[in-house]
Amino acid sequence: MSMKLVILGLLMEQDAHPYEMKQIMEQRHMDHFMKLQKGSLYYAVEQLYKKEHIEIVDIIKDTNRPDKTIYSITESGKKLFHKLILDELSSDSNLYHPLFTGVAFTLHSNPQEVADVLEKRVELTKKRVAELKGILDLYKKLPRAVIHLIRGSILHGEAELAWLTDLIKDARAEKLNILGGADED
Repeated sequence: MSMKLVILGLLMEQDAHPYEMKQIMEQRHMDHFMKLQKGSLYYAVEQLYKKEHIEIVDIIKDTNRPDKTIYSITESGKKLFHKLILDELSSDSNLYHPLFTGVAFTLHSNPQEVADVLEKRVELTKKRVAELKGILDLYKKLPRAVIHLIRGSILHGEAELAWLTDLIKDARAEKLNILGGADED
């Protein structure tokens, strides 16, 4: 998910300071769906400002803290926002899971160590799925689009658990270096 899309989306809801945007992203548990890096947020805000997709609407001065620059979305920012949404939704990019590269070469590794590591991954994935289910239970009145986003993430997590279970089974049986037959057991 594009950081620029997130920033513009948040500014569609309300004017905000970048730190407030970061807090909203955390409150909405967006870290489950994208990498949240403070530096990339501020960089994207600066880029959007330079291209006049957002504008400064207020600077709040405080003697004990740095000034807070409040941003608002511009008309060109709204147009970019809608373009980014459509681009994101129509993207035909492949799913690149961080595990895929490692899994491709597990046949050259110790299968029991692979299984041990994957079992830890199963526990992390179970925890993530449980957190997402908890978010759905906790926030009964989420926008429907957000509910779909969370449900999609839960389904991906559950599919990953099934895949990891099969992978662990093959690792424990020392079958990762056998050619073919993964779906025949």
